[in-house]
Amino acid sequence: MQNTQNDRSNKILCNAPEPPVNLTARILRSIEKEERKKAFRQVVVSGMFLFISLGATIMSTMDFDNELSRSGFLSFISLFRSDFSFAIANIHEVFLSLAESFPAISAAFCLASIGFAICFAARLISKALVVRHSKFTAPSFS
Repeated sequence: MQNTQNDRSNKILCNAPEPPVNLTARILRSIEKEERKKAFRQVVVSGMFLFISLGATIMSTMDFDNELSRSGFLSFISLFRSDFSFAIANIHEVFLSLAESFPAISAAFCLASIGFAICFAARLISKALVVRHSKFTAPSFS
């Protein structure tokens, strides 16, 4: 019984068709093509996020500039330039006024958007370099 079963499995294996000669190379090329597509999509998505974060950076910088003007912070800073002796004589009150009038939320948004823009720019550059310098070549097994 064991012998007939082995004969049957040998017959099936012997009659199996041979795979094409370049099957491995074609499979590797299709995998590499998909990897290139994925890398290109990542570059496009990173570029979109960079574009959005640059827009947010411009808007938050303009808002921060407006808030600096409206809050009187620039007026207190100019006090050091216009009447330095008065500012030094009342340094404690001047610093408290500076701290109270500084637009911290606008500054935080501005710094956060700049940080995001830098991160997305670094990610875009790294992904673009990977796509540019990748040499996808399938080895030939002939």
